[in-house]
Formats: sequence, structure tokens, C-alpha cells
Amino acid sequence: MVGVLAFLSASGGVGKTTVALHLAHRFLGEGRRVLLVDLDPSAGLTAALLGERGAAELEEERRTVGDALLRFMRGEAVDLEDYVVPAKLGAFRVDVVPSGDSLSDAMGLAWFSGSRPSPERLLGQFLERSGVSRWDVVLLDTLPFYERRYTLSAFYAADKVIVVTHPYGAEPVRVRRMYGKLMEVVESGIDIKARVLINRVDRGTREGREAFSIVERSLNLPRFQTVLHMRVDYTRVPEMRYEKNRDARREVESLYREVREWLSVELSIY
Repeated sequence: MVGVLAFLSASGGVGKTTVALHLAHRFLGEGRRVLLVDLDPSAGLTAALLGERGAAELEEERRTVGDALLRFMRGEAVDLEDYVVPAKLGAFRVDVVPSGDSLSDAMGLAWFSGSRPSPERLLGQFLERSGVSRWDVVLLDTLPFYERRYTLSAFYAADKVIVVTHPYGAEPVRVRRMYGKLMEVVESGIDIKARVLINRVDRGTREGREAFSIVERSLNLPRFQTVLHMRVDYTRVPEMRYEKNRDARREVESLYREVREWLSVELSIY
């Protein structure tokens, strides 16, 4: 069974892409075939793995997820493998579908042209019909919730959803607001399908401890038991330096075990 896992956030800069890459690395370490799909037109994940120049070249060659979606909407047969680019992630090779500006064009056409009755279903239909079953695990990394088209598209395409957040400032309030808006749109099952991951916790400072205590009390939503701390090692991608830090390695392994168990639970909400 293919596991499609979407990474969402209420705000930017919460570490969504970093978490996706670390989980991808663990799945690769278990011998799984992993596909990363960059659903952000700014191509942050693509650039992190392939460099800014590599991302720009792929966009010029029209080998991005947006180009594939545009063809799909024109009724053409699309093979996802034609858009896959290999990238190095630690000691492993991971498959990536890069992003670029054409994704904005595709999403705009799907949502605002009036030609598609259910634009939020487009991404899921595209993945299913373009051969996504060749991969064991598919990870979708998308824009924050202020671009709701992307959030809803990824939500409906995924089997499970990880909402990445941190305990500082107005972020917990934004996450609760995002959940509320999603519950207005999604018919049922959001509490089964989505879980919150608290990231970038700094318990080494008084501010960090107080912030985490506040978010634990206020964010009464389904969440992972694992908490990821603020560590420099997590920023060292695609080298995956976390492996050399015992505490970071333990955290990633703990999260991976939770996610793997969660993905194995059969879900039907449609």
C-alpha cells in the first residue's frame, strides 16, 4: 500500500521541509522507495536537495510538478517517472518531483477557471493516475495555510497529514484557526487523519520552557508524543548530520516509529 503523507503548517519557517527530509531519510534507511513532491512554487525543497541552479534548470526544461499538472489538466497521459529527479540524501538516493512557477499557473487554472468542479481533488487524481503506486512512501511538502489551495489539495491527496508547528508567538493560535477552517471544509475524520508535531523547542532557556508549557496546555489537538528540539544538526541537509548527534537521532527514530505505526492504520473518510 502506498502511504501518501502531507506536511502542512499554519505559518512559514516552522521546519516543515526539514522534518519531511528527515523522515524521508529514515524511510530510505528501512529500504523503502521514497518520493518527495515539492508543492511550493518557490521550490524550497527542490533547492535544498538540488541547489538553486539545479532547480532553475529543471524549471527551464519544464520538468516540474506544475508542468505535469498542466498537461494532466489538458487531458494528456502523464507518467510521473518522467518528472522524477534523483537527489542525494545522506547515504541514500531519493526521488524528487521538483517545483517552480508553473505550479502557481496550474493551481490558478484549477481553482479559478471554473473548469473543474472539485479542484481540491486534482492533486490526488493526478498522483493516482500518473503512477504513484511505484513508490512505497510519498511525502508532499507544501505552502503554509495562507495559500489554502495548496493546503486543501495536499490534504485531500494524502492518507495522513502532519501539521508542523512551534510553541512561540502566535503560532499555536494560528494552528487552532487552521484546524477550525479545515473542519469547516472537510466532511469528517480530520482528527483521525491529521496530527500536530511540535518542532523547534528550546528547553535550554526559560523562554523556551515557558513557551512549550503554554502550547501543551493550549493546543488541545491530536499530536505526536515525540517533540523535536532546536538543534543545529537538523539544519545540515542533505548531509543528514543528525545521525552524528545521539539525542537528535533518538528523536527522529521516535517520530519515525510513531509515523510508521500511524500510516499502517487503515483510514476511510471519503
